[in-house]
Amino acid sequence: MNLDRIDIERELLARFFQISNKLQTYLDQQLKEEQLTTKQMFLMIVIGSFDKDPGFSELSVLFGTSRQNVKQIALKLEKNGYVEIYTDEADSRFKRIKFTKKATDYWKKRDNMDMILLNKLFDTVSIDQMKLLRDTMRQIDVSIDSLSKSEEDDDEDDN
Repeated sequence: MNLDRIDIERELLARFFQISNKLQTYLDQQLKEEQLTTKQMFLMIVIGSFDKDPGFSELSVLFGTSRQNVKQIALKLEKNGYVEIYTDEADSRFKRIKFTKKATDYWKKRDNMDMILLNKLFDTVSIDQMKLLRDTMRQIDVSIDSLSKSEEDDDEDDN
């Protein structure tokens, strides 16, 4: 067992949580005026990544959380007029989500501000460091998915 590696792994895990909390706090403060939270903004980013109006299950995969959690966040967005949740025409059991005019106008307004924020956030990081970090985060994401699937398989074996 490599103790140096374990120390680094522990620090990395702590820093993931720390950076996540710091970023969420900062963005929540920036979004307060629009009556949005960081999670609501992230869900809108995920919604916008689809070519057609997605459903809760599709969103939950990209969002990285449960379908129920996505639905709760989407309901708050709907209450604030950013999205519309509607019944699929082909399958009445299936709900889809689409942006309202308010959301479309919001994103047009944000485009330039978001570019400035991103540039400031990463201005001390080289392109090579960003690529390495991106690739590393992708590997960790795959590991988490693998661990989750392994636990789901174990749970099924217990039944």
